[in-house]
Amino acid sequence: MKLFSHIRHWRTDQALMHASGICVFSVAVLFGGWATVATMLHSQWQETLESEMRQNTNTALALKEHTLRIFDTVDHAMRRLQERVSDGTFSSEEIVRIANETGMTPHILTQLSFVNETGDFQSSNLDPDGSRSNHVSLLDREHIRVHLLDSSDEAPRSAGNLQDGLFISRPVQGKVSGIKTIQLSRKIIARDGRTLGVVVASLNQRHFADVYQGVRLGERGGVVLAGLDGAIRVRVIGGLSTETQRPLPEALMQKLYKEVTGATLTTSSDGVPRVTGYSRIGDYSLFVLIGTAQEEVFAAWRATRNTVLLLTGLLSFVVIVFVAIVVIRTRRMATSHAALARSAAEAQRANEAKSEYLAAMSHELRTPLTSIRGFAELMELRSSDARVREQSSLIRQGAEHLNALLNEVLDFAKIEAGAMPTHPEAVELLTLLRDLTDLFRASAMTKGLTLQLLIPAATTTIPLVTDPLKLKQILSNLLSNAIKFTSQGNVSLEVVPSPNTRQVLIHVTDTGPGIPEELQQRIFERFRQGHSRIGHQYGGTGLGLSLSRSLAGLLGGTLVVSPSLAGARFTLSLPSSQLSASPTRKERSDMIGNS
Repeated sequence: MKLFSHIRHWRTDQALMHASGICVFSVAVLFGGWATVATMLHSQWQETLESEMRQNTNTALALKEHTLRIFDTVDHAMRRLQERVSDGTFSSEEIVRIANETGMTPHILTQLSFVNETGDFQSSNLDPDGSRSNHVSLLDREHIRVHLLDSSDEAPRSAGNLQDGLFISRPVQGKVSGIKTIQLSRKIIARDGRTLGVVVASLNQRHFADVYQGVRLGERGGVVLAGLDGAIRVRVIGGLSTETQRPLPEALMQKLYKEVTGATLTTSSDGVPRVTGYSRIGDYSLFVLIGTAQEEVFAAWRATRNTVLLLTGLLSFVVIVFVAIVVIRTRRMATSHAALARSAAEAQRANEAKSEYLAAMSHELRTPLTSIRGFAELMELRSSDARVREQSSLIRQGAEHLNALLNEVLDFAKIEAGAMPTHPEAVELLTLLRDLTDLFRASAMTKGLTLQLLIPAATTTIPLVTDPLKLKQILSNLLSNAIKFTSQGNVSLEVVPSPNTRQVLIHVTDTGPGIPEELQQRIFERFRQGHSRIGHQYGGTGLGLSLSRSLAGLLGGTLVVSPSLAGARFTLSLPSSQLSASPTRKERSDMIGNS
């Protein structure tokens, strides 16, 4: 007896050691899995950010080229006018000709003007002789004062913004044109050094806003034309032109001072974090900035992250449950060694039962667990690798299989507890049926089957009040079974509205092997299939049809099966108070797919 006692304690210790080893191994696997997921998600986040930065920078470069052509052309015209006034060959006709030769009047170059040394308007292409404006004084305008007043005359602080003698103002309302414009101005100096005045080019702010509105950057993305002084000249957010007096953020300004082209993360004056790309416009003190809201940029990444975390969490939960079951079973077996020692036969039977239980449980759990683990480790967005796409498909199928099993079990539990809610609403039945046939078209074509949607001729709409999700669940299960059990021929989905009985009949018919009459009730029993060989050949749990009939009852309808000329026909009957059917009974076939 003492020998048996020692053997019993030794076996107990061995079992506990094995259980501890399983726990340690499982913890290591879970830790490694979560670490891999975290690394993958961070890598994808970084890749998304870098891609968005490149795209925004490239867009900024493209818009920079457009803006640079305009500024170069206009500045060239300003220099020509500057020379005419300086050498004394200026005339009112000359200013009109120079403006027209730019090819940008009046939509881009609103006005090309000459202001004298006292700040009075003299001439422009819109008012050559100054009579319309009555030679209005423009000395109060920043772009005039910066050239005509020196430090002793309290010149504006913006004098520091002169770039090679060119000043670019904030948008102002033109006194002559009446249009909101960006003013470009240059000082005119005579050959003897005297100040003769200022040449001014007025660029239509609306033109730049119209061009920038054509760039699709999301609801909160935008384009900004701003200067090194931090002032914003043009601002388009979400496709709409907006005004703001707030300067660019100081952190962004530091970037603009140091780099001609680049990208960074910023929080704009409106408080929205954005991914911003920027490019300087030639030698001008201006930048084009392209910003996309970080919330929109990382929306797809967040969806992927949530999916990965959900699947990883599900994997972790299943592993923990599996390990807990194994540990509990191991502990129970360890405590039962005394009884097993007294009865070798009982011990052998218990071990066989345990082995069968673990084998069955492992068989049911291994495939979805492997699929979930593979999905968490290998899933990669927008992959061009065919192998990765194939692996992703396997992961998805495994996850969907596990999810379907859980959903069926949970749905049955809810139905039995009377806790399965229904949400009836108005449903356009024909649209729902067309969507379903489109969904199963690929599966049918893969097996070389023809999938048909049969509706009464001249019928355009069949309104129905029911729960659309549960209706789709029933029909999806019927169509899936029909395609699965049919090796050749066709599968049809037929709707027959019956205004007289206030019923809608939906038939799912196939040309498969059919269902013998003695099995037509058995197939609706839980965990039962027509023959045991069906489960081995086609798989499945035997819950689908039973669940579908229960759901039909929740919707106030029935689900029955009847033999057809070849194959089987399942009929779903639903009540309806709103039917729109043609008086004719002739049917037409809407072909959804063929072999």
